[in-house]
Amino acid sequence: MTVTRLAPASRPNADGIHDLALTPEGDLEFVYDAEAVGQHARQRVMTFQGEWFLDTTCGVPWLDQIMGRQFDAALSESVIKKELIETDGVTGIEAFSLSFNRTLRGINVTRATLATEYDEEATL
Repeated sequence: MTVTRLAPASRPNADGIHDLALTPEGDLEFVYDAEAVGQHARQRVMTFQGEWFLDTTCGVPWLDQIMGRQFDAALSESVIKKELIETDGVTGIEAFSLSFNRTLRGINVTRATLATEYDEEATL
């Protein structure tokens, strides 16, 4: 039996920073099921491992395995995909790509489409 999933909505603001979303009336906006799973997966990828004090194992080991060394696309992809697939409600990864900006020394997940337990796809 699949349970309905509910989460507060997170949307990017004008600067591209994700924050809680409000309805036009000023109420907290919510997302459900596949969209909630996709949002949870995005939050996990945006979290540094050890950052959240309630569960220091969640998040991507950005500092330990990816940053501070020569960029390795295969390693970065596998580490990020591992975090995505371990997200509750994700059943598979349908599409995935990332890019590396050498000037800014940053990795951007340019595309991630996830299969969910709701028989719907979720995107980051």
